Amino acid sequence: MNNDDTAVQGKKTPYSGQSPFNAIGFIIQQALQNVSTAVPVKVQAVYPSDTTGYVDVLPLIGTIDGKGEFVKPVTLYHLPYSRIQGGNAALIIDPVVGDKGLAIFTDSDSSSVNAESKEPQKPASYRRFSQSDGFYIGGFLNQKPETYIELKQDKTTVINSTGGVTINGTVTVIGDVIADGISLKNHTHTGVHGETSPAH
Repeated sequence: MNNDDTAVQGKKTPYSGQSPFNAIGFIIQQALQNVSTAVPVKVQAVYPSDTTGYVDVLPLIGTIDGKGEFVKPVTLYHLPYSRIQGGNAALIIDPVVGDKGLAIFTDSDSSSVNAESKEPQKPASYRRFSQSDGFYIGGFLNQKPETYIELKQDKTTVINSTGGVTINGTVTVIGDVIADGISLKNHTHTGVHGETSPAH
């Protein structure tokens, strides 16, 4: 028999069938390889939306074949990405190409669930724990951010936005506002003759 190095080699070992316990263990191990739970990924494409946005992602961990060789992963397409949202309030930070995050996979076919779903849906097929039913959660193992809101343990909040801040609506401040060391409540005005008066 010729030894074909290009042939696919299974993961069965000389010990896999030595006992009923080993045989059952091998069967379970092989079955578990078809179960997807979660995997770190890198964003390849982004499709933002006012409701549900989607990403294409590349898993950052591949598999190993029976010869012990690395098998490169393939791109997973059209995964909904998460936002921090409650009701009609949300923190919108859309992912960008190159972001790293986590793809998680549901235990049943979830393709029948969308932004308009209000009640439990019947699975669209019998597939289970498939990478076809993935969701993207971002924000792992990424670079240091330049624009951010930091809620600190000393009860202060830091907003770093060098490009500016736009607020649509009314701003209510309880307390004082200080700009470059000048208090909005306690600063003084200088009159045309040099006299000063407190702000009102």
